[in-house]
Amino acid sequence: ADWFNSKFIVSMASNLNMTRTPDVHFIAEARTEGTKFVVLSPDFSQIAKYCDEWIPIQAGQDTALWMAANHIILKEYYIDRQVPYFVDYLKRYT
Repeated sequence: ADWFNSKFIVSMASNLNMTRTPDVHFIAEARTEGTKFVVLSPDFSQIAKYCDEWIPIQAGQDTALWMAANHIILKEYYIDRQVPYFVDYLKRYT
């Protein structure tokens, strides 16, 4: 049900229609509430036809893509702009 509460969903290396059949309706319901849905897949799969954006990555590029995404998130939201909650979390647990 967390898919229903999300505002942005990314599906990668998974054909949800086949592997998560009981749960896939949550994505359709979330999209009616405005959730953006992106599929990262080398092929235009069954789930890709429902997405807002399909990113046709090459096989083996998925790790580099997520490393780049993590770099941007950490740099722009936690290094360039200090968030007290995150700083406290780092001091407490690392």
